[in-house]
Amino acid sequence: MRTRRTTLGCTLLALAVATGAVAGCGNSTKKTASTAAPTVLSVVVTESGKTAKYSVPSTVKGGLVRMVLVNHGRAPHSGQLVRLLGRHTPMEALKAIGGNGKIPAWIRAEGGVSEAVPDKPAAATMVLPAGRYFVADVGGNGPTTGPPAYAQFTVTPGKGGSLPSTPATVTAAPAGKDKYQWKLSSGLRPGISDVSFASRGKNTIHLVEAFRLKGSPSKAQIIKALSGNGPPPPFADQTSFTGTSALDSGKSQIAQFALKPGKYVLFCPLKDRDGGKPHFEEGLLTTVTVK
Repeated sequence: MRTRRTTLGCTLLALAVATGAVAGCGNSTKKTASTAAPTVLSVVVTESGKTAKYSVPSTVKGGLVRMVLVNHGRAPHSGQLVRLLGRHTPMEALKAIGGNGKIPAWIRAEGGVSEAVPDKPAAATMVLPAGRYFVADVGGNGPTTGPPAYAQFTVTPGKGGSLPSTPATVTAAPAGKDKYQWKLSSGLRPGISDVSFASRGKNTIHLVEAFRLKGSPSKAQIIKALSGNGPPPPFADQTSFTGTSALDSGKSQIAQFALKPGKYVLFCPLKDRDGGKPHFEEGLLTTVTVK
């Protein structure tokens, strides 16, 4: 099943959905008195023919960072943040990511914006450590040819900070060897709302994908559809896809979900760094009711 995107460990270049949500523009995130104002990382996407271009500041202060992705193109684009260790380059990282194999330890998934539709800014909030970064269009939605578009920048040291609280938290949690489970702090609700996502486990990377069900397919039918490379099945509402960017285990971020009332499938299409089965076959597949 070709969904909205697979990132950092599955195929990374497959998903295509436009939710139309203006991420980060709602008022559902509750700031506490101790929460400092985040640094703003502005990312702008433009297109020229079949080529996309990403523009970012050369440096940004680390710690609590709010990334805002503005898309001036004609197609949706994503903004996955990747931190590079050692002397490796973005092209090396994109080759490793797109190879559908093992993900080396020098590639660190730091979150980002899962999708921005044309002329509707989208945002996400993370705590970023200092280092060499690039932002990449790993969604494969735009009219690009060749490797995904990307832009490099440097994150300088900043105060650690902490993420504001949100009405709901979704956690990808370990549940044994090569096993995981979704944990929800509270129910997801209709509309556009801030959702915290926590990635947990060892030597792994997670993200959340969600789509609304039409009908009552079995779990086996859902897994079969997710395992294939064809179009979304009839039981998937193609206008409902939403989710997060990829995060290394031990990290959290705030994303924004645009949800309709109904029953949703939550799943993670990624694999552990050393390969293996996709996480939806290892426990990260469940249904939740949004009401």
